[in-house]
Amino acid sequence: MKSTNIAFFYMMSFLIVACGGGGSSSTSPAIEPVEVTVVVEDENTDEEPDPNAIYGTTSELIASKSFLIEQEYELAVNYKNHSSRNAYLSVCTEFTEGQNGIKVNYNSCLIRTSIDKDFAGTIKVANDNNRLVMAIWYFDDKDNPRYEVWENDSDKRKNKIFSVD
Repeated sequence: MKSTNIAFFYMMSFLIVACGGGGSSSTSPAIEPVEVTVVVEDENTDEEPDPNAIYGTTSELIASKSFLIEQEYELAVNYKNHSSRNAYLSVCTEFTEGQNGIKVNYNSCLIRTSIDKDFAGTIKVANDNNRLVMAIWYFDDKDNPRYEVWENDSDKRKNKIFSVD
């Protein structure tokens, strides 16, 4: 049995060495440079890029000078509480308007706070949100909230104000 074990050991060692453990000779793929054409809007024309144009490649895209590559913009939020009523104030991004009034998804709110006087604050809003709703719930009249809708009506999103009197 001793010679069988020794023979088995030598055969396994031989197989391991014979099969080899050499590495593969893989090479990483060559990275080819990409040629990019940048199109700049002509300063001497008032012509805006066609928003409905269909382009074959991204190098054909044209952006207007007023286009800002920013993920969000600042919005000043002001509420004048003339009667100093205790209220709960929410500013939300997801809502629907229908025949039965406004329905708000309160999970989408950027501000939720209770107030007893005027409110002034600043929030950051994602660029894809061009409409917001302010819901004001007065503590003494919880069944009749007040809704105010704000719309971003310009491409220049700096110094935006959502103000309610």
